[in-house]
Amino acid sequence: MREQTLPPVRTSHLWRGLQGRWNYDMWGCNGRPVVLLPAVLFDRTMWWPLAAELRPYAAVIAIDLPGHGNSSDTRAHYAPSDLVDDLADLIYSVGIRRAPIIVGHASSTGLATLFATRYATHAVVTVDAGDQASPTPVDREQYLATMRLQDIPAEFQPLVQPSDNPALLAAYQPLLSGTAAQAPGAVTAALAVHSTSPSPGCFDTAPHRWQHHVYNRPGRFAQLSDMHRLSSDIQALL
Repeated sequence: MREQTLPPVRTSHLWRGLQGRWNYDMWGCNGRPVVLLPAVLFDRTMWWPLAAELRPYAAVIAIDLPGHGNSSDTRAHYAPSDLVDDLADLIYSVGIRRAPIIVGHASSTGLATLFATRYATHAVVTVDAGDQASPTPVDREQYLATMRLQDIPAEFQPLVQPSDNPALLAAYQPLLSGTAAQAPGAVTAALAVHSTSPSPGCFDTAPHRWQHHVYNRPGRFAQLSDMHRLSSDIQALL
C-alpha cells in the first residue's frame, strides 16, 4: 500500500495588491477566517504558535504587512485606508465567504479597527494596543523600547525579530500616529486584550462595544506570553 502524504500544516502564499506584495501563511481552509496582523517592524512569525493552536477551529491567516518580512518592497508612504482595502481584497482572494475575525497587535490595532468600520467583520480583537494618549515613537530605538522585547518568553524570542529597515517607521507614520484607530462598526464582538492593566482612559472608549481582558503578564506580546488564553478568547468569538 502506498504511504499517504499528508498536507503541510502551514502553507505560505504571495498576493500582490495595490500597496505592493503581501506574503501570508495559512493554516487550514475551513471555518471562519481569523486574520492576524503583526505590529509595525515585525513579521508574521510572531503569530505562528497561536495560529497553530487555532488551526482546528478556524482558517487562520498570518500576514506580513507590505515592506515587512517576505513582503519587503518598501514604499515611502502607506495610508491606513489603502492598506485595509488591499487587506480586504487579499481575504476575498482566499475564497472563504465568511466575515473574518481581525486581530491586530500593538501599532497594527488601528488597522484592525479601521477594517471593521469599512468591511464586513465578525469580530475585532486588539492585542496590547497601548495608550492612545501617548503617541507611538517614530524613532526605532524608542519604538522598540515600548515593545518590551525582553519580556517575551525565551522559547519564543527567535520568532520576534524586528526589521532594521530605517524607512519603515516613517512609511507607516499615519498608522503610528493613531489616525486609523476608530471604534469598530457593526461587528458581533470587540475585544481588547491587555498584558497589563492599561491607563483608565482606555476603558472609556466606546464601553458599550468593547470587552477588556487583562492577562496580568509582563510585556506587550500577549499572543506569546499567554497564548492559550488568547486562543481560548478568540475561539469564544468564532
